[in-house]
Amino acid sequence: MKGLLLTIAKHTIVTILDTLGENDFVNVIAVNVWPSLHYSLPHAPIWCYENIILVLFDQHFKQLVDELQAKGVGTVNKALTEAFRILREFRDAGQGGLCNQAIMLITDGAMEDYKYVFEKFNWPDRKVRVFTYLIGREVSFASNVKWIACNNKGYYTQISTLADVQENVMEYLHVLSRPMVINHDHDIIWTEAYMDSALFASQAQSLLLMTTVAMPVFSKKNETRSHGILLGVVGSDVPLRELLKLAPRYKLGVHGYAFLNTNNGYILSHPDLRPLYKEGKKLKPKPNYNSVDLSEVEWEDHFSLCPVSKWKTKCCPIGLPLWYHNRKGPALSDC
Repeated sequence: MKGLLLTIAKHTIVTILDTLGENDFVNVIAVNVWPSLHYSLPHAPIWCYENIILVLFDQHFKQLVDELQAKGVGTVNKALTEAFRILREFRDAGQGGLCNQAIMLITDGAMEDYKYVFEKFNWPDRKVRVFTYLIGREVSFASNVKWIACNNKGYYTQISTLADVQENVMEYLHVLSRPMVINHDHDIIWTEAYMDSALFASQAQSLLLMTTVAMPVFSKKNETRSHGILLGVVGSDVPLRELLKLAPRYKLGVHGYAFLNTNNGYILSHPDLRPLYKEGKKLKPKPNYNSVDLSEVEWEDHFSLCPVSKWKTKCCPIGLPLWYHNRKGPALSDC
C-alpha cells in the first residue's frame, strides 16, 4: 500500500480516532514481514510497546499515524491474532472500558478469509466485532474482506477516494448503537474542559472554560427499533464556573477550595490550573491544557495526616478517591 492508497488509509485511521473520546481505549497495530509487531501508542518514539491498550490521546496518535510507512508485505493474520489476544487479556482482567470491543481492519486486500483465526479467538461468542475497510478501487479480494466483517458482527465498506472516508467511517457507529437502542441504554457523557473560542477572542483575560453534557438520540418507532437507528446527539454547553457555584463553600472552610476532575483524572477546574501562557502581550492557551492530570496539581499521601504533607484521602461510596487540602492543616469533608 503506497501513494494515494496509503494517504487514504491514514486519513481513515485519523477519522476513526476523531470518533473516539477520552473514555475509549485504543491501539494502532501496523504489521509487516520486516520487523515483528509494531504498536503505535502515545509517547512512543519507537513502536516497540507490547500488550498495551491506552486511553486515547488524540494528538499523539495522529502524529504517529502520520509517520506510518509501508514496508514489505502485510501479515494480517499476525495482526488479528495479536489484537484478539490483547483484547481478551483486557476483557478477562476486567480492564479497559468493558463495553464494546472492536477491531478495525484497514487494508487494500486480503488474500484469504483467516477463518482459522476467528475460530480460535472469536467464535462462537463473537465478543469482538470486526469492521473492515477496503482501500482503493480494486475489488479482487473484496469478497474476503466482506466475509470477515459479516461473520464477526461487523460492517464492510469500500473507500475509493479521500472524499469517501468521512461518510463510510461513520457506518460503524450505527452498528455499535443497535444494542443500546434495543436495551434502552442511553449513556449521558460529560466532555473534558475546552475553551470558549468566541469569548476567548473577545476578552482573553476572563477565560471561560466549558464542558458539554450530551446523550444519543435513537429512533423508538416500533417498526425501526430493532434496527437501532441513531438519529443524532443532543447536548448542552455548561460553563464550569456555574458548576463550581454548586459547591457548598461554607463546608469547605476558610482555607479550603473545590475542584472538578473527570472520571479519567483530568482537571476540569482547579485553583492551580494554569491553562494560559503569555506570549508578548497576548495570552494563549497551553498545548493540552484540557488534559492536565490531577496528580500534576495535587499531592497525594494515602492515610497520612503528617504536618508536612497536610493531606488526607477518603474514598466515597462509589470507590473514587477524593483529595482534600487545607493550607493550615489536613481537612476532611463529606463526599
